[in-house]
Amino acid sequence: MRQKGFGLIVFILLTIGLIFIAISSISEAAYTAGNKLYFIQKQLIWSILGLSAYFIATKLQLNIIKKYANIFYYFTVLLLVILLIPNFSNLTLGARRWLDLGIIGIQPSEILKLSAIIFFSKLFSDSSKLNIKQLIIYLGIPISLIILEPNMSTAILISAVIITNYYLAGGEILSLFLLCAAGVGFGATLISTSPYRKARFDTTSYHSSQMVIAVTSGHIFGKGFANSDQKYRYLPKISTDSILAVISEETGFVGTTAIIGLYTILILKIIKISQTAKDQFQKLFTISIGCWIAFQSIINIGAVVSLIPLTGVPLPLISYGGSSLITILFGLGLIENVNHQTTNLIYSTNREKQQNNHYHRHPSHTSH
Repeated sequence: MRQKGFGLIVFILLTIGLIFIAISSISEAAYTAGNKLYFIQKQLIWSILGLSAYFIATKLQLNIIKKYANIFYYFTVLLLVILLIPNFSNLTLGARRWLDLGIIGIQPSEILKLSAIIFFSKLFSDSSKLNIKQLIIYLGIPISLIILEPNMSTAILISAVIITNYYLAGGEILSLFLLCAAGVGFGATLISTSPYRKARFDTTSYHSSQMVIAVTSGHIFGKGFANSDQKYRYLPKISTDSILAVISEETGFVGTTAIIGLYTILILKIIKISQTAKDQFQKLFTISIGCWIAFQSIINIGAVVSLIPLTGVPLPLISYGGSSLITILFGLGLIENVNHQTTNLIYSTNREKQQNNHYHRHPSHTSH
């Protein structure tokens, strides 16, 4: 059964993001770019491009997506390699995460989130390739490249989504458990040997403290639309990491709960759409995109309320950022594509039943 209202929820979340970026980023934009409308102007352009990508994805033949999954994945890995070459990337705060294309910059790790989901969904839909060796080989290389940027939070997020993909495909549990244990140990080692990573666990840091102040000062109903005090350069990275803190300050517990509710409804619809997918490949990539949205939302929300360390992971569809927004919208468009296929399949089945019933009720006679 087709999930109605899927696209509407996507549009509502996107609109919420545009509204709060517009009213919250003025001070930040004036200070960093010299143009009060800098962030909202760019986000509007990316939203148009993202919605175009969403529409295109709803019309694509999904067998073509499957056919070129390997090329898409290898190309993204190549971008990650190029990213580590100094002349092709920007060094910002000690990290190389953006490819400089002159007019625009792209973040390959955001594109990898989608390309990896499609690639591993194709790989693991083949039972002969559903083994831990394939997972380690094909996931290990891009994750290592992302860690070298460094961008550990994104590496963890992508790993979590693909490991979930492997599990849902029916992968062997014991070897998966051992791999996860090794991954946790490796991650703990990286954190313990890196001062800046250890510093992120300090929930009394300036950034964490300011976000908690913003969230708690909103109380039940908030201070009112556009009445945030924290957005006036108290909160760092307002349009990206801290956008939910501003929303909480202005709309309170009620507004924050409503946004979490929208994400919950969206993810539940994705789960139901995956259950009606016509083959294992579509089922896996649909549910994995749902996991991507869910995990990324949880990480961002958890960081805002200081339940987990600050990560820099954007809030899906709401935070500022072109690579993230366009990639997510394209992925959600593919899910809507699966949703449309379900409707068409049901329509075709019902039409065939009606034709069969008509034939049995009114059989044709060639002779009298």
